[in-house]
Amino acid sequence: MRRVLFSVVMVTFVSAVAVTFGQPPTPPLPVPVPLPPPTNPTPPLALPPAVTGPTTPPVPTTLAAPAGWTTTVPSTRPASGGPPPESPLAAFEPLAAFPQTTQRAVRAVLLGSNWMLRMNQPHGRFIPGYRPALRQPTDGDHDMNQVCTALALAQAAKFAGDDRQATIASQAILSLLAVTRVDPADPDCRVPVASSLTCNRVGFAAVLALSIYDLPGADERLTAEAERLCGFLRKQFCPNGSIHCNDGPIEPTPKIDPTKVTEFPGYALQAIMASHRARPAAWKTEAVAKAVSHYRGWFKANPSPRLAATLTPGFADLARQAGSAEATTAVFEMNDWLISLQYPSTDPRHPMWLGGFRGWVNGQQTETEPGCECGAYLQSLAWAYELSRRGTDLTRAERYRQAAQDAAHFLTELQYTELNTRHFENTFRANVVIGGFHQSPTDGNLRVESSAWAVTGLLRFLTSGAERN
Repeated sequence: MRRVLFSVVMVTFVSAVAVTFGQPPTPPLPVPVPLPPPTNPTPPLALPPAVTGPTTPPVPTTLAAPAGWTTTVPSTRPASGGPPPESPLAAFEPLAAFPQTTQRAVRAVLLGSNWMLRMNQPHGRFIPGYRPALRQPTDGDHDMNQVCTALALAQAAKFAGDDRQATIASQAILSLLAVTRVDPADPDCRVPVASSLTCNRVGFAAVLALSIYDLPGADERLTAEAERLCGFLRKQFCPNGSIHCNDGPIEPTPKIDPTKVTEFPGYALQAIMASHRARPAAWKTEAVAKAVSHYRGWFKANPSPRLAATLTPGFADLARQAGSAEATTAVFEMNDWLISLQYPSTDPRHPMWLGGFRGWVNGQQTETEPGCECGAYLQSLAWAYELSRRGTDLTRAERYRQAAQDAAHFLTELQYTELNTRHFENTFRANVVIGGFHQSPTDGNLRVESSAWAVTGLLRFLTSGAERN
C-alpha cells in the first residue's frame, strides 16, 4: 500500500514539474510609465521673417537683366528700421489711430506684397499660384498675369519704401521687357513680341509701362523704355477716339465687338496719363480726352463692371491733371452704376459676400460669388471718391467712401493670415500660404494675379482719403 501511495505521489510530482517547465515564462508586470507634466496651451506663433521680411534690408544689388540691362535701386530706409519717413506707409503711424478697416488694409498690403515677393523666381517671373490643399503649384502661366503682379509689387514697394520689393519688381519688369522689342521701323516704339491671341499687346504694353512709372528709383533708361511702350500705344488710337486692341490694321471706321471691349482700352489710357506725369506732352491729354468722349458713350450703351473699373483711373487722372469736366462727369456716371452692383451690408443671404460685387453677364447682373476682381472695383471707387470730395456733392462723396470701405473689408477677408492657416504645416504656411489672397470666399486656391488685384485696390484705397473716415 505504501509503495502504491509513493508511486502516485512521484507520478504527480513529475507531471507537475513537466507542465511547469513546458509553459512559457510568465512575463513581468509592466512598469508604470509616468505621464508628462501638464503644459500650458501653445501660444500663438509669431510671424516668421519669411512673412514679415528681414528687419535689416539687404544691401542694394545690381539687377541681373536681359541683354545687358542693369538697374540699381537706391536705399531709402532709415538705419533705425521701419518705413522711410517720406513713404506713404509712414503716414499710418500710429496705426491704431485709424479705423479698423484701414488697419486691416495696411496689414493686408504688407502681407500680400511679401507673399508676391516669395512667389518670385530667380529668373524674374512669378510662380503662377498654389493649391494649398494639395500643396502643389498651379498651371496657367500668362504674361498678362505676370505684368499685373509686377505692377502691384512696384506700387507696394513705393508705398512701404521697401528696397527689396523694389529690387524684385525691377527684375520682374526687366524679364517682361525681354518679351518686347524695339520696332525696326520706329526706334521710339517698343512692341510686344507675342501676338494678341497669346497675350493682348495693348493691355500688356500698357501695364508694363505703368509698372515702370510706379517703380521707385527707376532710372532714365528704364523710363525711356516706358515711353517707347507708350509710343506703341499711341499708334493704336483710332480717329474716333477708340483704341485698337487687335493686331490687324486700323480701319477708318472700326467695327467694335462689344464682347471684346473689356479692360485693355482702360489700361492704355492709364499708361498714357502716367506718361504725361513723367514727360508732359500735348498729344497725350488730347488723345485721352478724345477717348473719354468715345468711351463715355460706349459705356452708356454697353456697361460692364470691368470696363468701368479700368476706364475710371485714366479718366480721373485726366480730370486731375487737365481739369476735364467731361472726364469728371464720366467718372461719376460709371461709379454710380458700379455701386448698384455691390452687395449691401444689409443683405443677410450671403454674409461672406458683403462688400463684394455682383457679376455681369450678357447685359444683366447675376447673383454670383464675388472674388479678388473686386480689387479693380475698389480702385475705381477710390479714384471716384478722391475726385468727388473736391467738389460740392458731399452726398455722392459719402456714398463712394462707404462703398470703398465695404469693398476693402471684403478683400481683407479673402487673405490667408496666421489665424486662419493653423491647419497647415508651419513651414508650408509661412513660405507659401500666409499673405496670399484666395480667389473667392469658397475657392481657397492662390493666384498671383488675384493677389495683385487685391493689393492694387487696397493701395489706392489707402491713398484716396477714404481710409481716414
